Amino acid sequence: MINVSMSVSLISHVAASLLALSVVLFIYRRDITPIYGSAPTTYALNSVVLSASLVPAVLPYSRRNLLAAAFVASLAPLLTYWVAAWTARWDMPIVGPLVTHLGTIWPLTALLVSLVPQNSAVVRVLLGLGFCAGAIVLSGVWERVEWLWNLSATYPFTGLTLALINIWVVSYPKPTPAPKKKKVPPPKTRPYRKLGFFLALNGGYLFALRFLASPILPHPLPTPYHHPTFPLIVHSSVQSLTGLIVVGEALPPPTYRGGPDADMHSFRYMRADHSLLGGVWVGGKVATLDDVPPQVDSFGTPLGDSIYSTFVLHEAARLVNSTGRIPERAVIIGLGVGISPIGFGRHGIETTLVEIDPAVYEAATLYFGLPEHDQERLFLEDARQWAAKRRANEADPPFDIIVHDCFSGGGVPEHIFTIEFWEDLKASLHPQGVLVVNFAGSIVSDSSRMISQTLLKSFGHCRAFTDAQHTITEAEYETELLNLVFFCTPHDAPLTFRKARRADYLDSYLRRGILSTLPEREVRFDLLTGELDDRFIITDEHNLLGKLQDNLGHHHWQLMRQVLTDVFWETF
Repeated sequence: MINVSMSVSLISHVAASLLALSVVLFIYRRDITPIYGSAPTTYALNSVVLSASLVPAVLPYSRRNLLAAAFVASLAPLLTYWVAAWTARWDMPIVGPLVTHLGTIWPLTALLVSLVPQNSAVVRVLLGLGFCAGAIVLSGVWERVEWLWNLSATYPFTGLTLALINIWVVSYPKPTPAPKKKKVPPPKTRPYRKLGFFLALNGGYLFALRFLASPILPHPLPTPYHHPTFPLIVHSSVQSLTGLIVVGEALPPPTYRGGPDADMHSFRYMRADHSLLGGVWVGGKVATLDDVPPQVDSFGTPLGDSIYSTFVLHEAARLVNSTGRIPERAVIIGLGVGISPIGFGRHGIETTLVEIDPAVYEAATLYFGLPEHDQERLFLEDARQWAAKRRANEADPPFDIIVHDCFSGGGVPEHIFTIEFWEDLKASLHPQGVLVVNFAGSIVSDSSRMISQTLLKSFGHCRAFTDAQHTITEAEYETELLNLVFFCTPHDAPLTFRKARRADYLDSYLRRGILSTLPEREVRFDLLTGELDDRFIITDEHNLLGKLQDNLGHHHWQLMRQVLTDVFWETF
């Protein structure tokens, strides 16, 4: 009976600690990903957590561990943010997250693991290893629980801290009775000792909680947040399918008097975790050709050109003159802030949107001037599923232009770069239509070689261009991270482009600068493909693209830190 009771107690200990740690890991990973991005955050996280399973070998179970774990848990919301923000400023995407993990999640994990009571050090380590591995797996399950997405880190850590404190109070040992010699009345304070601990510890922690709360903004953000010391406003911040979607705006400095300058301000941006999805100039940096009235957002705020020129380069699909077809219908896969559908729409082309994250669509319509689309032209779902369903429905009319822009955070969703996906997508493209694919990478790299060869095999004719502001030298072919835009067609004739005209610019200085210099922006396609080899064709069964792109995530993180200063990434 005693063994059964001990087994039940052990199982309950492990289950409770496993549940607590899995939630802690989920919240921790969620809260530092906007600072470090997905790849740097996860690079060493599991190894750090698993290493904590060795701690019980030298730190056996003790009631003191409960108080130590409560102390660390109480500081966790504050430390998670500030340690990550501090180490991110080192510009070291591997060392920074590692130090953050070791300084925040590792001590708490080690202390929680040490709460499993066992006499044998070997058994404690084995239980700890299974405990940590189970927590890692279970933490991924919480990502599917939508109500946890926007839960402030303060709440679960507060619950954990209070639970640990009160377990310590409840387990406070009864005093050992003195040998029976003569009757001595017990001290009057003894019955109230636990009550005193309960009130003091709980009251003290709840009083200090205001100073220990997470500095991360509430999600969804109820009202716009004005940074107290920097000219920055956050209009919207909400956790969603693809991460934390933030719409912010860099305000002009007090000394700004309008007009162009070289400083980064007066722009509105959208980010998903640590990746910029796009942005537009606002305020004094809104400018149009011939002073034509600019576009506006849903609140009537004037909007200028895109801060990224690659989205404007997509519109070169209209300049294709080798197919003999005037485009009437386009579908954009991967919305961003909506620059491409807005541009095609202003040219009179009917646009359909495929975007996996509804929060991105909502932000684009509210803050970036994207017209609302009805249900027949808006598909909030995975592009692979959409393409397969549309191929099965032969009654749907084909598109003249398909724009595929699904790069984010230093990586790509590799399942929508396979030849099987391109074949599904080609079924929705008019035989004289044009496919546009945006990809960030180096000209000479395995990733570029795989994508270019797969596109060429599927469509037959392809060309590639870059939005770089300078001529790319041969020495930069393998090192420079570029936005590469592929144009492909299944049509028999090789792709050619007409010269851009005034009407193509939509009164935009940026469009004029990009489209009028299209010939100089071309990248030799043989540099991208290298020697043709079927081993580089991306298929569902043979797809190394995701693994290759994981390595790019660290470089992309550093690049994003150069585009925007630290305060933009630390305010969410």
